[in-house]
This record gives sequence, C-alpha cells and structure tokens, in this order.
Amino acid sequence: MMSLRVRSQLLKGLEPVATRNYRPLIEDLKLPDRDDRHVLAAAIAGKASVIVIWNLKDFPRRTSKSPDDFLADLHIAFPEALLSSARLARLNLRKTTPTVEGFINALQQNGLKKIATLLRQNINRLDR
Repeated sequence: MMSLRVRSQLLKGLEPVATRNYRPLIEDLKLPDRDDRHVLAAAIAGKASVIVIWNLKDFPRRTSKSPDDFLADLHIAFPEALLSSARLARLNLRKTTPTVEGFINALQQNGLKKIATLLRQNINRLDR
C-alpha cells in the first residue's frame, strides 16, 4: 500500500495535468460497461490521445491500447528512453532488486509479453 507521503508527492506532481470537470460528461457516454464511463470521460476532458487500459473490450478500439502495446509503441518511438526507464524501474524496486531476467519474467507473467520480448533482445543494456 502506498504511504500517504508518497501519494501526496505523486498527486502534487500531477496537479498541472489533473483532469477536472469530467463528471458532467459521464451521463451521455455509452460503453458496454456503464461503470467504465468515468475513465472515458476523464480521457475526453483531459484531451488524452489514447487510453492505456487492460480492459480493451469495453473501450473504443481507435482510442485505447493495452499497456503492452503502448510500451511497445514507446520502444519504437523512443528506444533508448524506454530501455533506460525499464532499467531504472528494476533498480528502483524497494524490497528486492530482481535479476534482469527475473524482472523481464515478471513483466511477461503480468501480461507484458511484447515488451518482455523487446527487453530480452536488449538484455545486455539493462544490466549496466
């Protein structure tokens, strides 16, 4: 569970991009699952170009991507930045720092198969 201090710092950093005034949009939106309308409303209000979500079946295909597809697209556009971010994400784990292979395996086991494949292809660049 995230500490209040960490949550406060994260929210403080997000203040300039925090989405406001999305609630009035909710009622008019149509999605297969009515309980997902707030996500689409926030994306519209925030002028998001894409919704990154696991639950793709309930969102318009043209505006949504899985986290795996989103990260794979980032790798295509910004390969060095994505590899650097993956390396730092592994090193920033608090309780234990897994091996590079263990980190990649965990990503794959959690549904990030494309990005795991891309990271395996660059495994030597993740252990610097």
